[in-house]
Amino acid sequence: MTKIIWGATLGFLCLAMIGCAGKKMYYFGDYSQTLYSLEKDQNETALVAHQQELEKIITESDKQNTPVPPGIYAELGFILIQKNQPKEAIPLFQAEAKQYPESSILMKRLVRMATKEDAPESDSDSPIPETKQGALENNKGESIEK
Repeated sequence: MTKIIWGATLGFLCLAMIGCAGKKMYYFGDYSQTLYSLEKDQNETALVAHQQELEKIITESDKQNTPVPPGIYAELGFILIQKNQPKEAIPLFQAEAKQYPESSILMKRLVRMATKEDAPESDSDSPIPETKQGALENNKGESIEK
């Protein structure tokens, strides 16, 4: 009788462990390795390799019908901004905000930054955005008094 109970318990545990080993939620590819190389070497070759890996993650995620991991669109967009390609970066920031709404405030600011790349620099070093009238804006883009 004890062997039956132990056998049933062991069988149940095996089935439970198999059931928990489900499909991965995100595809990360070689993200960690290329990011490490980029941080370590800090050269153009490592940057290009990391950019290609980010693009591969997006492509493979689509192929596997899994969501793109958080921050991948934004990181690729930021690399494109650094390479002076703001028009290519904007759709990536928008995709990040659409997929992860909690990032929308930051993504909207990055879109604003990307669209102002060709605009002349502001006289103010303030991190708080100002409207054309000189009033401050809150996170919703509404004007507030100074």
